[in-house]
Amino acid sequence: MNFSFLSPDAGVCTVRLWASGRYGFSLPKKVEISTALGVTHTFLYFNKKVRLAAELSKRTIVNIAIAQFLRGDHKGLDAVEIDADTPPYDGELTSLRPAVPRAPLRVRPGKSHARMKPTSGPPTPE
Repeated sequence: MNFSFLSPDAGVCTVRLWASGRYGFSLPKKVEISTALGVTHTFLYFNKKVRLAAELSKRTIVNIAIAQFLRGDHKGLDAVEIDADTPPYDGELTSLRPAVPRAPLRVRPGKSHARMKPTSGPPTPE
């Protein structure tokens, strides 16, 4: 998940969420916030709730990390732990999508159009 937001001090910042494990369910989750000057700050989320409560959503984790970043909680440290009790950032987030080409459509070999050979012009007599 990649986002951008406007910081009053650092200008346009980009946010990247790293979730380890299959489908991103494993912990810790890492949020990297990069400023327009190229400085990157890292925030880590560990679910410490013992009771049977749902884990914070990925978007909520991103919003809390942004709120801590804007508050200045990074203080030059390599990585800062995300405090789940921090009120989340309520500003606008812009979703960033990578500009990679889409994968080609898959064609099953049993379909008749999959067996047809493309012709580049009229058939030539032999």
